[in-house]
Amino acid sequence: MKDKLKGLLIGLTIGSMVTGVTAFAAAGTNIQVLLKKIDLYVDGAKTKSADAFIYRGTTYVPVRPLSESIGKLVSLQDNKLYIGKQPAAAISEEQALILVYQKIKKDADKYHLHMMIDSADDNEYSIHVFENSPDHIATYGWFSVNKTTGKVYKMDMITGENKEL
Repeated sequence: MKDKLKGLLIGLTIGSMVTGVTAFAAAGTNIQVLLKKIDLYVDGAKTKSADAFIYRGTTYVPVRPLSESIGKLVSLQDNKLYIGKQPAAAISEEQALILVYQKIKKDADKYHLHMMIDSADDNEYSIHVFENSPDHIATYGWFSVNKTTGKVYKMDMITGENKEL
């Protein structure tokens, strides 16, 4: 999801070089919007700048720069946007390891793979899967588990993209 958000922001930045932008709505209707760089102020103090759309007198600002300006966490989990208090993690570290194991059980048993939680943030666990030989450690792969949904993703070590298993 973060990659999609980054792609959107890069697209907005490139589009900001042009004063007017035409967007296509889902129904195929053309709309005219103005893309503009704006400064965000909280309690009179400038906090950030952000690209915003202006459409029919309403300004649309990306939620991440806005939430960072007010010092609140933001996350998108499925179709739910959380600003401030985040949902409690439904998946524990142990459960995350079990979920990854279930996805790679055949190889894990065949190659005697080991797993460890490498890091964790508000949304997911990052899990390192490796073969522990006497003279070296060989990485099998990097996986992530969404703390709320339990979905397991494998990182493509060439592109860096996460693909759901």
